[in-house]
Amino acid sequence: MKKNKRTIIIIALIIVFGAAALFFIIQLRNRAPEQSAELNLGVPVETETVIRDDFEIVYNYSGTAEYKDKTKISARMSGEIEEIYVEEGDEVEQGQLLAKIDDQELLNKADSAKESIKEAEAALKKAELSREISENNLAESRASLREAESEYNQVENDYQRDKKLYEENAIAKAKFEQTKTLYEKAEAGLQRINTGVKSAEKRIEIAELDIENAESRLEKSKNELKNIKLQLDYTEIRAPLSAKILNKFIERGEITAAAHPVFEAAETEKIEIVSYIGMKDIANLREGSKVLISYSGYSEMKIKAEITEISPISNPKTRTTEVRIILDNENSYLKDGMAVSAEITAERRENVLIVPNKAIFEFESAPHVYVIKDGIAERRRIERGISDGHYTVVKSALNENEIIVVSNINDLRDGAKIYLPDQQNGDD
Repeated sequence: MKKNKRTIIIIALIIVFGAAALFFIIQLRNRAPEQSAELNLGVPVETETVIRDDFEIVYNYSGTAEYKDKTKISARMSGEIEEIYVEEGDEVEQGQLLAKIDDQELLNKADSAKESIKEAEAALKKAELSREISENNLAESRASLREAESEYNQVENDYQRDKKLYEENAIAKAKFEQTKTLYEKAEAGLQRINTGVKSAEKRIEIAELDIENAESRLEKSKNELKNIKLQLDYTEIRAPLSAKILNKFIERGEITAAAHPVFEAAETEKIEIVSYIGMKDIANLREGSKVLISYSGYSEMKIKAEITEISPISNPKTRTTEVRIILDNENSYLKDGMAVSAEITAERRENVLIVPNKAIFEFESAPHVYVIKDGIAERRRIERGISDGHYTVVKSALNENEIIVVSNINDLRDGAKIYLPDQQNGDD
């Protein structure tokens, strides 16, 4: 029984001491507020000053630098690379020879085509000469034919006359036979000359066919040579623009295919920055928005530029929109593929009043701030302008250098006394 009594007494003492310790801790915690209340110092707050300055809303995004008009230079025909005249990093002029494809087989074909042209030209001349001779022969034959026809007509008249006289026994048979012989001779001569005329006309037809065939062979050979020369041009890989060689994809002795890239080149004086802007921010940007570009190693150097192009479509997966920024790169500071930072100015206001967002609170569905006047909190309704999430432009109700409350706003009311912990009293 005594043992149980002792245990109860010990437990009671522990409870009493515990309660006393808890009371002491509470007293320590409340000592400062009690002292403040006893002294009637007011609600302790922190303050900031309303400033007048230029204000910008700036979005910070990353981007990738790309050389503008970067292009791949391809071979226009298949073949073995015989020679390469440039290396990566070389500056080249438009039209400059960069590489050569082996052209020996084409040169052999060109020689054959030239020989075919010579043969066709010779055949054409021969056919034209043959036609000329045949035309002369035809002219002579037709002249002879006219004479023969005239003579034949005369002899035929004599023959018909003597034949009639002979049938009437008006002339001797010998006389008739003589006239008949002359007639038959004239008729045979006329037939022979007619045959000669037809033969000359036929030779002209043949000569014209030979000319046509020779002209066709000549045209075909010329076209073949023209195509070979075009293919010979294709064996020369030339720069399509004045640029810098960025990449070389093939070596001497390797086989390239038509349309296969051999080099990559670009004009390095112009850089295009590609960045992807979030849906919320893109609504506040436009072509012409100002940008400051910086990059690793040169963060203190900022290049002024502006948005050149905003894509008309957005990526539904990433919920971003592509933005392009073109800028001069005359000093070649920026390189293709380099990561850069882009400070994009969405909006700018000059000479405006600015307050921190933490000073603004809602009262009766309108924005307000507490302004300190002679140590008293004065609730004042304001008109908000643009904000960057940390600071806000105030359009009305405040003046430059006025003091506003930025902490313990929920503990304040209009007309409440203000205590500034870092000053002697609330009136300073």
